[in-house]
Amino acid sequence: MDFTTIWKRCETNLFNFILSKTNDAALAHDILQEVSIKLHNALVRKVEIRNHTSWLYQVARNTISDHYRSQNISKTQMASLPNRNASESCICDLSGFIIQNYLPQKYSHALYLSDIEELPQQQIAKQMGLSLTATKSRIQRGRQKLRELVTKCVNIEWNSRGEPVDYYLKNSCELPPELLKEIKKINLTL
Repeated sequence: MDFTTIWKRCETNLFNFILSKTNDAALAHDILQEVSIKLHNALVRKVEIRNHTSWLYQVARNTISDHYRSQNISKTQMASLPNRNASESCICDLSGFIIQNYLPQKYSHALYLSDIEELPQQQIAKQMGLSLTATKSRIQRGRQKLRELVTKCVNIEWNSRGEPVDYYLKNSCELPPELLKEIKKINLTL
């Protein structure tokens, strides 16, 4: 995927995320520009990025921390800044929330450890007391159930490589209040 495609897909939500952490529009624009440069450089260097959205949010969090560190603002002072909520991280937090709260436990635990915590499947199998084959099966079934759950309420447009490029809420879908609360925390626009 090229820079322009990735950036157009993520820029607005990423800006809202940064703004929610800094509460300063000018600073949010500066950090957003730094993040865009880091993305461009990573793509030029052909750095393998498995999930561009998660990568961008992680880079944004690190860039925000670097900014405050360079201003000699302690972690305690950073935590007391407006709109700095520890649970307010990125869209991967929303995925984790959905996995933990809306999928059957049998699949949710393995999927969460694999896709959110990014643990190796062998380690997950050992931790859960399952064979590697059973663990892989649960992870795949969990992904399938997650996809079914999400596509009930959200139309997702995919590119030729099977990567999501756009999404919007279906008119016929009523989201639960606790999910709407999580969506609001990360300033996600549906």
